[in-house]
Amino acid sequence: MTILAITPARGGSKGIFRKNIKHMAGKPLIQHTIETVHECPLIDRYIVNSEDKEIRCIAESLGVETQDRPDDFFYDNTFQEVDRLLMWAVRDLEKKGAYIDIVVLLYATAPLRPYQAINGCIDLVLNQGYDSALTLYEDRIYLWERVDQAFTVTPTNYDPQKRGPNQLECWNQWIENKAVYVVKRNLLMETGCRLGGNIGFVEMNKEDSIDIDKPEEFSLAEQIMFLRQNS
Repeated sequence: MTILAITPARGGSKGIFRKNIKHMAGKPLIQHTIETVHECPLIDRYIVNSEDKEIRCIAESLGVETQDRPDDFFYDNTFQEVDRLLMWAVRDLEKKGAYIDIVVLLYATAPLRPYQAINGCIDLVLNQGYDSALTLYEDRIYLWERVDQAFTVTPTNYDPQKRGPNQLECWNQWIENKAVYVVKRNLLMETGCRLGGNIGFVEMNKEDSIDIDKPEEFSLAEQIMFLRQNS
């Protein structure tokens, strides 16, 4: 089984200017993902896909293969865009002779993900009968939704009249953290979606699940890195 990992990395960014190469703890953000991938022996081939020459140059300087992308995927503003980009990337590589069985999606915006989470998701698809897998973290938040244009709200995942100690609640609630996705190549190409069939998951802790989209998330992840380096 041939396992391909892809990190999509646009040059543009809405929340943080040139986020993917902004330095975090002394390194470009994307470098943290690249270094984690280097610890994953199950990955056969790793590619950074970007329209940005500087991003590709940084990846290549770290020994990573790069892939350009068509204009259609420059802006991250269409439905299922990353899934369609994965499909395009697979087709492009296969036209050049690649053989791919499993596709791994690793966003550069999850710099704290441990390599064990990547290996765990791959193992679920490779050896344990799952068609796709992702990373999640457990959540115990009481959720509410707004029901009109005023300030009326209603609970969506619990009954306020049956509130118990948090430790005794029967929680089965998980959040997708965008750290790792693994999918069989044929499932991706046939459905156009990175998740489907029999879906498995690997649990990550909330601290490692920070997804960098806003400046405060970037700062928090960086502070966690500094604390770990000094511990």
